[in-house]
Amino acid sequence: MKSVATLQFTAVIGNFAQALISVFVARLFQPELFGMYALAFGLAALIFISTGVQETSLMILGETYTKQDKEGTKNALILFVRFTMIFIGITLAVAVFLPLISKFFYHSYSIGWYAAIIIVASCISSTVFSMSTMLLQVVGKIKHMATFILLDQLLRFSLSLALIALGFGLVGAMLGHLIGALIIFVVSILIWSKIRKQYPIFPPLAKLFISKHTAQFRHYFNFSLWATLDKNIAGLYGILPVLLLGIFVTTAEVAFFKLAFAYSMLSLSFLTPVSVLLNFEFSRMRIEDPSRVRANFLRVSWYSLLVSAILTVGAVIVAPLVFKIFYGPNFLVSVRYVYGLFVFGALFGIGVGLGSMWRAIDRVRLSIMVNVVTLGVGIPFGLWLIKTYGLWGGVIMVTLWYTISHFVSFVILSRILSKQSAT
Repeated sequence: MKSVATLQFTAVIGNFAQALISVFVARLFQPELFGMYALAFGLAALIFISTGVQETSLMILGETYTKQDKEGTKNALILFVRFTMIFIGITLAVAVFLPLISKFFYHSYSIGWYAAIIIVASCISSTVFSMSTMLLQVVGKIKHMATFILLDQLLRFSLSLALIALGFGLVGAMLGHLIGALIIFVVSILIWSKIRKQYPIFPPLAKLFISKHTAQFRHYFNFSLWATLDKNIAGLYGILPVLLLGIFVTTAEVAFFKLAFAYSMLSLSFLTPVSVLLNFEFSRMRIEDPSRVRANFLRVSWYSLLVSAILTVGAVIVAPLVFKIFYGPNFLVSVRYVYGLFVFGALFGIGVGLGSMWRAIDRVRLSIMVNVVTLGVGIPFGLWLIKTYGLWGGVIMVTLWYTISHFVSFVILSRILSKQSAT
């Protein structure tokens, strides 16, 4: 529990630090440039493939480290390196075409170039930095891991803000992340070396990248593929709204929606600790007392729904004051869309325990199916809404996507758990 509290505390600090820095970025850029900034980050997030191999590798390392299995530990890390490098290669190959993609959708080559810089920074962060944080977690140095993750966030966003303030504009904003990633890359290598001296079970870093040995975790490779697919499809809900809006509206309007959406999500971030705790609690309940799982799942879901409604009401009430003080009069237009996202925020809490429960009952593929169908129907309908109603179409689209996906998953899980309780 102390480890979870530490991680959540640093996560909250990181989220609010990023939110505060975004305030200064928005004030420096103003709506039009901030809209381009949002599109570049959205495009980068869409193309960069966030793998599920880190979670899989941690699961294997937990076993091999406990057994002091040196060969198994090396193989688990080789799995991570191989899997990650494959997806980095795919990501960079697609990134080459980003300027053409952004020209086609947003009539601007530069947005694609900016996104490509962010992707390179993300690829750097997904290698040695991710591996070093894994090792810190495996050996129980949770405070060090949390601090290192927070340092990475603060360094990248602070450098980005500093370069913007110095007059480097959008290029500076992206280069700040790249420079920060390179600095953290070097620090990660130093951390790896230090951990190896204390824990010889871990192999030299260079050997993992040049090894020709085939890791003996083929079945985990397939599991990682499914986890990767689920993670990236779920992530589309937060990425696509801004990107789809950019096709039909001006970059200034994109900025107004982006800030309203981010503000609503920030208020709901207080539910994140609950979601993290449930990753462990639901699995434990299924083993210790299966008869209580459905009742607890329903209780957590309805309580979280109530909390999300209260948080959203509070966020809506103070929105005019927050935007006036922090973002300034040029962004006050966003407040009306904060009001429009009230239903989205109020109902968001029903989804807090969904991901945890899908994993606990090993039905991740069914979760993927729900999301694929929702987005398969929702994307073309959302494009029509945006084309017809502009930013309000985006508000309606986001509300429908999240609400339908969450409630459909909630009903399906309730029925599955009911059948399991009866047997």
